[in-house]
Amino acid sequence: MAAENAKNTTNKDAAAEESRVQDQILEAIKRSQDATLKVVSAWSESVAKLTPKLPEMPKLPMIDALPKPEEISDKFFEFAQELMNAQQEFVRRLIDALPGHDEPSA
Repeated sequence: MAAENAKNTTNKDAAAEESRVQDQILEAIKRSQDATLKVVSAWSESVAKLTPKLPEMPKLPMIDALPKPEEISDKFFEFAQELMNAQQEFVRRLIDALPGHDEPSA
């Protein structure tokens, strides 16, 4: 019984540490994204101030037929999510196929 309690405590500690590390990584990514957005916004404002001084550029033919950046981004992330779902299902099935794998009791 003591060994089982120690194992449960170790599992809880490991899960808590895993969650803490994941939270730190996500927070670092968000801070980096915020910094990037600030830099791009500042650059965009600077370019907007210069734009009226530039001569008008000729329009490329069929430019309006191209997908918008938002559409490309949405399609990319939809595909990435489908890929992650397929990989997750594969790993689950792979684990189930391993010898000695027992289904968890409910």
